Amino acid sequence: MKYPTLIMVIFLSSTLNAQWIQSSLNPGLGRSLFSDGTTIYAATNQGVYCTNDIGEPWFNIGPQNEDIFTVITVANKIIAGSGMGHGVFLSTDSGQNWYQPPTLSNHSIYTLAKNSSYIFAGSWGGGVFRSNDNGESWESVGLSGKGIMDLLAVENRLYVACPDGYSKIYYSSDNGNTWDYGSLGNPASDLRKLFYSDGKLFACDFGLWSSTDMGSNWHLDYGITFDSTGYPIDVMLFRSLTKYNQYLIASVAFESIYISSDNGASWIPFNDGLINDWTFVDLAINGSYIWSIRDFFGNAYRRPLTDIVTSAGENENSVNDFILLQNYPNPFNPKTIIKYAVPMFSNVSLKVYDILRNEIAAIINEEKSAGNYEVNFDGTDLSSGVYFYRLQAGTFTDTKKFILMK
Repeated sequence: MKYPTLIMVIFLSSTLNAQWIQSSLNPGLGRSLFSDGTTIYAATNQGVYCTNDIGEPWFNIGPQNEDIFTVITVANKIIAGSGMGHGVFLSTDSGQNWYQPPTLSNHSIYTLAKNSSYIFAGSWGGGVFRSNDNGESWESVGLSGKGIMDLLAVENRLYVACPDGYSKIYYSSDNGNTWDYGSLGNPASDLRKLFYSDGKLFACDFGLWSSTDMGSNWHLDYGITFDSTGYPIDVMLFRSLTKYNQYLIASVAFESIYISSDNGASWIPFNDGLINDWTFVDLAINGSYIWSIRDFFGNAYRRPLTDIVTSAGENENSVNDFILLQNYPNPFNPKTIIKYAVPMFSNVSLKVYDILRNEIAAIINEEKSAGNYEVNFDGTDLSSGVYFYRLQAGTFTDTKKFILMK
């Protein structure tokens, strides 16, 4: 009788471990995360915390009584940005002592970034600053008056996230001496984070946006559904983004964590162990774990990176129902992707209709085995307007609306 009991205990233990695990961090408010590869740092309203294991414990290393919005390391130095108008704090002894260079003493620093030549600081209302001596002195490099939410250094370019108008992403190829910008579209106005991977820039805002020409032009990838007039009726607010192998992981306001295995075209919840309507402000990978930090309470959660592959793989390989997903992008011009799933061998028909229900195109009309599928629809020969696509498979029928805007 002991052997079956042991097997059951092992099975339950494995099942329970496949989820997010809360660590001991609980400062009050979480701001951001930074990993140097061995240690993970948390910027909070109670200063900087760090851990180099599983977060048991986290160590509060200061600076004391400071609301820290961002933290990075360079050489043997920790640099922390104050959101209280106190500039940056520096430590060369792992946080035992901190000091302030005078240059930024009147600025609230929301974000820090570095490349091979400079450290950059983004302030709220004061623009961008740079330092070539590891944070000891700083000079302004423009965008004065802009509220800077995030900085991203990619190769020889610096990107700046500004949530003004339809959210602008400024970029510079000469370390801030000159600037240009690209804009996101409606309804983007709450730009939080930038991310780069494999030649593609991502912007976290109302919806997830991307650029494949290094920031000049931006395209909505996911997270916004529009009605027939172009008004957004269903919106996801992306807060942070990271990547492990081919999988993108995103934090979404009031929807916790999502994961994508197709470079952001579609997403599934990755919330085991979490409340589904929480908001996590940042994500980071450190060692064999992915970490997330909540806005309220500042709790930090970890999850093994192996869970990312397992969770995404299970979703890709397991089809239990007929499913027709909303196309992306939507609106589109002139191409879009339609995804669907069939749980059994079926005769599948996927057709497009105009607003008068006249058949416009037969995309698919054939037998399909159980699985997940996607097709590309090209509306080059169609006029702008509202159209519908309908999936029929066995007794299943579903219809969705999409909008061609040229």
